[in-house]
Amino acid sequence: MLELANTFHRSLNRLTNAEQTATKTIIFDYMSDPSRPGLSLHRVDKAREKGFWTIRVNRDLRIVVYKHSQKSVFCYVAHHDDAYSWAERRRFEVHPVTGAAQIVELVEIVREEIRTVTPEPARRGIFAHEGRDYLLSLGVPETYLELLLQVDEDGLLELLPRLPEEAQEALMAIATGERPEPRPVLQANIDADPFTHPDAQRRFWVASDEQMVAQALEKPWAEWLVFLHPSQRAAVERSVTGPARISGSAGTGKSVVAMHRAAHLARNTASGRILLTTFSKILSERLSEGMDTLLGSSSEARQRVEVIHLHAYAHRHVSRLKPLTIADDRTIDGFIEDARRDLDSTITNGFIRTEWDAIVDYWGIKTFDAYKVIARTGRGTAMNAALRRKLWDVFERVQRQLAANELYTFGEVCDLLRSRIEQDEARPFTHVVVDEAQDLGPRELGLVAALAPAASRSLTFAGDVGQRIFRWPFSWLSAGVDVRGRSHRLKVNYRTTAEIRLFSDHLLPARLTEVDGEPEERAAVSLLHGPKPDLKGANDLVGEVEILAEWLGGLQQLGVAPGEIAIFARTRRALQERAGPALERVGIGGTWLAPDKTHEDGKVILGTLHSAKGLEFRAVAIVACDDLQTPLQAALNLSNEPDEKRLTEERELSLLYVGCTRARDQLLITWSGTPSRFLDSVK
Repeated sequence: MLELANTFHRSLNRLTNAEQTATKTIIFDYMSDPSRPGLSLHRVDKAREKGFWTIRVNRDLRIVVYKHSQKSVFCYVAHHDDAYSWAERRRFEVHPVTGAAQIVELVEIVREEIRTVTPEPARRGIFAHEGRDYLLSLGVPETYLELLLQVDEDGLLELLPRLPEEAQEALMAIATGERPEPRPVLQANIDADPFTHPDAQRRFWVASDEQMVAQALEKPWAEWLVFLHPSQRAAVERSVTGPARISGSAGTGKSVVAMHRAAHLARNTASGRILLTTFSKILSERLSEGMDTLLGSSSEARQRVEVIHLHAYAHRHVSRLKPLTIADDRTIDGFIEDARRDLDSTITNGFIRTEWDAIVDYWGIKTFDAYKVIARTGRGTAMNAALRRKLWDVFERVQRQLAANELYTFGEVCDLLRSRIEQDEARPFTHVVVDEAQDLGPRELGLVAALAPAASRSLTFAGDVGQRIFRWPFSWLSAGVDVRGRSHRLKVNYRTTAEIRLFSDHLLPARLTEVDGEPEERAAVSLLHGPKPDLKGANDLVGEVEILAEWLGGLQQLGVAPGEIAIFARTRRALQERAGPALERVGIGGTWLAPDKTHEDGKVILGTLHSAKGLEFRAVAIVACDDLQTPLQAALNLSNEPDEKRLTEERELSLLYVGCTRARDQLLITWSGTPSRFLDSVK
């Protein structure tokens, strides 16, 4: 049995592919026989932590391992001098208050560096008014207390990366005006294993066999879903009396919380079924894999959790009695063209189609009486009764055409299943957890509310209004779901570097509000750091291809695997024109994102911004960010009213935000000609 620390994962990801392979081989050798002579175990003589040893990977590469009794913790891997330097500047500690195991960087090094970045050391520290006992209760190592009481805001930013994660989060919360609760205290049990504390479990993972180690080493730390951060745990375990909502900007772990919520419910209910669903087919595949990891693919609890995207679930169950065919966009456009007849030519087909998508089919309106009184949120100026009458004649003909051809929309399928459930009075699930809930429409939301009985913890929604890219805003209250007063906002970003997060957050307003929801602040804290996003424009397409090819070549030199790289654009055509030639120039293949598709090894991931939802990659390029593609002029041209254009542009901006926040470490944005106006606030 051995343990892997998050510091080991991060250092492993910085190595070349060949070095990573060699390191993994040595780990398996160690597991089979820790005393094997070829491992060249050597104690780090100059380290204050006498439990630090190194293992020889090759001529220059070394693994730092902490050995104590029968425990071996893989902590770091790097080239010889770097590995020894890392070990000499750190030690293992059991926190005196929380009882959690920590890897602590020696304070002498930090003290010296803080002096170099603090121009006014005499300034009163921002934590000077805090009691030492309170700071200790937050997980701050005891040796950092004196320094922390003196540090100012600039010094804090330099200090935070050297502290344990729980301390980083708590201190940033204090610095931004919050008052976090103390961490769980386990010191009363002196025999407790310090590695079992919730704070310790976020940075150390126990592997009992080679298969578990192999699984862990194939995924970046941020994707290894067995780690639930304490700031997310409250959202997972909270008990509420009605529907609850979990919100947070990109990278704060909403999908992770949704999966852990479903797993928590499965473990703590003796019977009953749980549905974990979302709006995206690609994301539902990822959620299913996560549930296999959390519960075990063959466990009894896993068998009671169904993971499927909502439209597929509705279509499958409604079609059991009679096969249903979904009308595609081209068919509906044709029906609208046929149904408009002598309608005034100033009313375009594009306007009628968006009225259908945003109002009529969106809400499931079947009568003129319902249409003439419904609020048209975001649809511009009010319509008089005469115009609504003329438009309803068109919509009524479209609905008759759909019925005559036995065609359905997904909204109708959701309504059919909801009606059947309510008629039978048999709820198929005890709990429903929805990820990316911001992209549900009112008919989908009504179906979700019908899938489980009205009970404590029966409905949980995770989402971010800033990432709404498929649907129009609407009142959840009007759809019969009230989450007011039962919202939990995640504020710590565990995926994206601070530099990428700041850039991405500046694309959106600082505060966003749902139609009848509570304001959502975009502010979050990132614990990772890296290079700033790279914004590069060219005069023409050829120049943009050269920029992309040069970036890809640089990633190759850094040892970034092609499968850890993604290139996105607003449209498939724009991506093909840029990614294809660039990939050919550097000799790498590309593979398109698609549901139910296993991506080929050794190829860069390609996709539209819509397909990027819910995914993450080590490096991301977003191409064609010019004034015609971002926002997409063709989408804006479909909008006639000012409010409608505003909502369309907001959705286009959210698409760019989604694309940018798929990047963990590196982000490139390119354009040809005039750059997108969306970049004005961040350039």
